[in-house]
Amino acid sequence: MRPLLFLLCFVLCMAGCEPGAPPLGPPEPPDAGGTSLAYTVDRYDFAFDLTTREAASRLWLNVEADAPGCVSLPARAEVTDVRWGGTPAGGFRVADGRMEACGTTPPDGPLWLDSRVVIPEATTPYTQVGFSRRLDIQARPFTYLLGWVESCDLFGPCDTAAGRLAHFTFDITHAPGAMVLCPGSLSRRDETHTRCELLGTRAPTYSAFMVASHPAWVRTRLVDTDVGRVELYEPPGGLLGPALDAGAVADFLAWMTARFGSLPYGPELRVASGPTEWLGMEHPANIVLRDNLPLLPKSYANMTLHTLMHEIVHQWAGDRTTLASAEDYPWKEAVAEYLTYVFEDEHRSDEAATTLAYWDRLARTSSYHLRPRDTPAPPFLSFVNDIYGTGPMILLVQLESLLGRPQVMAGLQAFLAEPGVRSLEDLRRALEAASGKNLQRYFDTWVDGAGEPDWPYFQVEWSREDALKLTVTQRTQTGKVYPCEVELELQGDAPEERRRVTVSYGLEPESATARLTVPGVDWTVRQVVVDPRNRLVNRRSLGLAREPAPHAWRL
Repeated sequence: MRPLLFLLCFVLCMAGCEPGAPPLGPPEPPDAGGTSLAYTVDRYDFAFDLTTREAASRLWLNVEADAPGCVSLPARAEVTDVRWGGTPAGGFRVADGRMEACGTTPPDGPLWLDSRVVIPEATTPYTQVGFSRRLDIQARPFTYLLGWVESCDLFGPCDTAAGRLAHFTFDITHAPGAMVLCPGSLSRRDETHTRCELLGTRAPTYSAFMVASHPAWVRTRLVDTDVGRVELYEPPGGLLGPALDAGAVADFLAWMTARFGSLPYGPELRVASGPTEWLGMEHPANIVLRDNLPLLPKSYANMTLHTLMHEIVHQWAGDRTTLASAEDYPWKEAVAEYLTYVFEDEHRSDEAATTLAYWDRLARTSSYHLRPRDTPAPPFLSFVNDIYGTGPMILLVQLESLLGRPQVMAGLQAFLAEPGVRSLEDLRRALEAASGKNLQRYFDTWVDGAGEPDWPYFQVEWSREDALKLTVTQRTQTGKVYPCEVELELQGDAPEERRRVTVSYGLEPESATARLTVPGVDWTVRQVVVDPRNRLVNRRSLGLAREPAPHAWRL
């Protein structure tokens, strides 16, 4: 997902149920008095009326056979009509945000639980999570049911825990002729009913709970290739279609499938526009983009294309392979940003430089580490909004310099090779296996920490004897020494007097000071620019070192 934080937005993922994952049991026995039954949710059948907001859910649970007891699931207090395998539950209550239902499980086959709830037209603060109707620029209503991390209980009983993947079906009742999208394969039963089935590759609840509708959407074919089709759903006069280079989208789709396999949720990818809070959000086989993307300030060189490519990556990194826990959110966004950047660098090089500059600008003002160890933990919305610069820079771009891009890409291919859940530790191990390097020190210094990050800045001194000698010293408030590679640009008086060199501290630095002899520089060095290509998270601590004079304006 891409969010809007003043200029931009963000997004995240969570999960449902996965084969082989440990069963989830309630934290405490329910008050109904029965034994707590461990379970995993294998499938959600969700029926929803867009007009009345009435929702009916059926959850298929894998449980111990022929066992008396109770299951406990997160749920709204308004849940009603709870049925256990088709009959009224032997015991039932909703309290403290959990639904507790009791009975005896079937002797064979799964247990299914039915319930009903009326979903309010409301969203959680600072997000569009929930159910909303918003008018677009032409005063036409865009309807959006949107789940997010640990929020699927907004729509009925649901296992909100991260690290679960499940199957889904959606039966949507709507106004005659309305265009409706939902995850998985899509079919229209008649003028007022749309059905979607997500019964192949499993998906996380954070992105799979989605229904979107717009009365004026027109479907057009944006891409039609051997590796997939991209259908654009946009009203007449929409801004996204004219802003998107269909050839670039096709090239990116081919690039991704060549490295990570076919589209996880079938050959058709639906891209829809709407007046959304976030720039974009990934849903299985669907992407929803903010309808005025082409008009927003250009944080990226091509805001619309970059955002779409980012959300396409999430079909693999976030949907098919998802988060082991909420704290693992950074890898999902980092991978989506990084792979978009690599494609830009290889095929649209002018755009890649803008992407790095934007990430670097975000990273310099980050308030949290990628894996915060603060007590209490930071507000989740603040934390996830803070990682769009540091995430791709620290987890991947900086490691390109230390390991090499081929090794980083090989690590990501292994990391995303199979459906399931992955953690930041899994990413570290995948990168270590691909490179043969130990990254524990790197993760300890760059990824983990409490309080505001103490990113390094670099003091550069130089002298000339037989050759130019550089002394580069890391400066931090805490004295921490970061594994990294630092690029420097030497500048003289004339425009042609430029030279880029690299100083490496390696993965196990022993000193904050590194030295380099640079032969062949026969002109006077007037200034040294640290990190001229924005590939390293660094910032100067005010008052501790002089910075060189800024570049003169060039017109």
